Amino acid sequence: MSDRNFKRIPVNIEADIIASGISYKAFIRNISEYGIHIKIPNMRSATYAKSNTNMVLKFRLPSGESVNLYCRKKWAGKITSNSFIENIGAEILDPPDEYKDFCRVLSHV
Repeated sequence: MSDRNFKRIPVNIEADIIASGISYKAFIRNISEYGIHIKIPNMRSATYAKSNTNMVLKFRLPSGESVNLYCRKKWAGKITSNSFIENIGAEILDPPDEYKDFCRVLSHV
């Protein structure tokens, strides 16, 4: 049984993670109203992002609207020790209404 409160919705959305004023490319792999799974395809970026607790995740909704999510890293890791892909699970702090609406629409598709 899953300990998640919200169903995860698979997506593939390009994004930027901003941590300590530096931006890194990322891909959002799944979302829920209060949680998000991110992949960072660059070893240097992954190492930096792993050492930070708070970050801003910026991306565009299919409507073209920009969304900024303020997140707290909950976990991070690699699939294999020599992987260049870092996986990050983050809690979304106070998600904006447009993001919540996006999640609700996707959960009914």
